[in-house]
Amino acid sequence: MNLQKLSIDEKLELAITTSDRLVLNELILSPNMIIRRAVLRNRNVTADIVNLLTFDAVENVSYIASNHRMCTEKRNFDSSVSKCVICTDDERTMSCENCNY
Repeated sequence: MNLQKLSIDEKLELAITTSDRLVLNELILSPNMIIRRAVLRNRNVTADIVNLLTFDAVENVSYIASNHRMCTEKRNFDSSVSKCVICTDDERTMSCENCNY
């Protein structure tokens, strides 16, 4: 599947719903953090993917990954994690620009 031709909305939908592990592995390489974060909502995500995303450079991804039920890696975070990082809004409908926090 050629993911480069898909819109962000299409990638988000795939990230959350696909059962294809090859697609998930490709999506976690996305430069867009919202796509990588959405992969963590997928019920078919593997522990390997979750553990890899635990050390993502973007805290919005790594924090969610480190708290995922399948995570076996440990990572410490600053006690003052922002509300953006712990946001539980669905990435498909998330609007950071219109956030109430």
